[in-house]
Amino acid sequence: MKAAVLNGFGSVEKFEILNIPTPKPGVDEVLVKVMATSVNPLDFQVRRGDYKNELQLPVITGHDVSGVIVEVGTGVKNFKVGDEVYYSPEIFNGYGSYTEYHVAKESIIGIKPKNISHIEAATFPLAAGTAWEMHSQELNLRLIKPY
Repeated sequence: MKAAVLNGFGSVEKFEILNIPTPKPGVDEVLVKVMATSVNPLDFQVRRGDYKNELQLPVITGHDVSGVIVEVGTGVKNFKVGDEVYYSPEIFNGYGSYTEYHVAKESIIGIKPKNISHIEAATFPLAAGTAWEMHSQELNLRLIKPY
């Protein structure tokens, strides 16, 4: 499969399109054909080296996925081949979504809503999750009453 591999920190020229082995899902994992991914602030922060102490190069970045399950590992209970899913890959494990196929734990994926495209779904996991988290924190702050 093809993957955009980051070989050094800095500009986009540090990416190289390489052919790498297609991963196999392990226990409680699925293999997803990536239909769409996104570029968000975390991705360019990784690229420019903001998290170089947490990552070892080369690395595949990308923190949003929308795709179709093409294989399920043993122990997967809630998903099947053909399911359209979306999720945010585990951060800083070096294996992000800038690939043709991606392996993910069953516990981090969700069924893509039928009324949105893969492109739209790939904008939700990290960016919308961050917005929701900030909104929730703002609500919590409003509920705190000074003594």
